[in-house]
Amino acid sequence: MVPYILTILCVLVAGAIHWMAPKAYWKATLTSTVVILLFSITTLFIFQASGMLISEQTGENADFSGKLMTMTILMAFFGFLISLFVGWFLRVVRH
Repeated sequence: MVPYILTILCVLVAGAIHWMAPKAYWKATLTSTVVILLFSITTLFIFQASGMLISEQTGENADFSGKLMTMTILMAFFGFLISLFVGWFLRVVRH
């Protein structure tokens, strides 16, 4: 459920940033990528602290300590793709 919540929120963030800056496509794309990256990492730590990331099979809490760099790179790539496609979609719809 957490990935779906993060995806919906990331699409909304990218849509809002691209809607506010329709002429500066690449600037809006990079801005929303950075916002999505920071937002995703923050929400994952909030979900971990609240106990939403407990494994159903083992009952253990998620541990991000050794995988934070890999997660940051993957989230940056995910944020860039979401921002790129949402921005492109809004650009096509507006014209």
